[in-house]
Amino acid sequence: MERVPENLHFYRYEFKYILNASRLERITKVLDNYLSRDKHCKENGEYPIRSVYFDSPDMRWFHEKRNGLHKRFKYRLRTYSHGDTGFSAPLYLELKGRDGSLVIKHRVRLPAEEFSSGMAGGASWFRNLLYEVSPENSVAERFIAQSYRYRLAPSVITDYSRAAWEDPSNPDFRATIDTASTAWRTSWQGLPEGIPVQIIAGGGIVEIKFRYRIPFWFQRLIKEMDLSRISISKFQRAVEAVYLDHEGTRLNRLIERRVACLH
Repeated sequence: MERVPENLHFYRYEFKYILNASRLERITKVLDNYLSRDKHCKENGEYPIRSVYFDSPDMRWFHEKRNGLHKRFKYRLRTYSHGDTGFSAPLYLELKGRDGSLVIKHRVRLPAEEFSSGMAGGASWFRNLLYEVSPENSVAERFIAQSYRYRLAPSVITDYSRAAWEDPSNPDFRATIDTASTAWRTSWQGLPEGIPVQIIAGGGIVEIKFRYRIPFWFQRLIKEMDLSRISISKFQRAVEAVYLDHEGTRLNRLIERRVACLH
C-alpha cells in the first residue's frame, strides 16, 4: 500500500472555549455523536501531549503573546508522551504563528532516539542536527538563524491529555478537548524540572480547528450551550505559573533562563 505523505503544514482558524467538568461531559457526548475519535486516541479516548517551548533570555515570545501582537510566532518541540528521561517518537520542531485570526503551523520531524541523548550538547548540537536532517528546510533554517540571534533555549513545558475528533466527510474540521494541563520549568536539555503546576483548574479547553466553515450542528451547539470564545495560551499561562507568579519563581527565571541560553 502506498504511504500517505505526512502533513507538516497547517493553515486554519482555531476557536477556544473553557468549560467546567460537567459541561465538558455534555459536549463530549455531542462530539461522539457527530464525529469519530482520532485514530491516535488510546483506549481511554485520549492521548498525552508534551510541548517544550523555546524563548530568549528576555522572554521575547512570551511578551509578544501577552501584549497581543497581531503577527507573532513561537517555536516548540511537540511529542506525544509525558516522560522525564527523554523524548519519544514522533517528535517535531514546530513553528506556530498567528496572523490575526489565521493560525499557521509548520513542522520538522526529528529523530527522537538521537534527540534524547544529543541535547546534552546544547544549542549548537541542535542546530547541527537540523542541518543534517532538514537541509534547505525553511523552518529549520529560520530556527537556526533566530537561535543565534535571540539565544533561544527551552523555556517551559506543558503536559496535558487530549481527546480529539475528526470528520471523515469534512477533513477541514477537527475538535479537541484538552484536560489535566500542567506546566514545568525546563532544563536546558528540554526536560522537566521542579514541581508541576496546574494551569487550568477544574475543567478543560474545547477547541475547534477549521479552514473554511464551522458545521451547522456545532454552530447550534454554541448557541444552545452559550459558549463564549476566549483567547487562551497554555504557553503564556505556563510562563506565568512557573516564572512570574511569586518571588521564588521570579528568581528561577533570573537564574535558570540566563544559564540555559548560554548553552
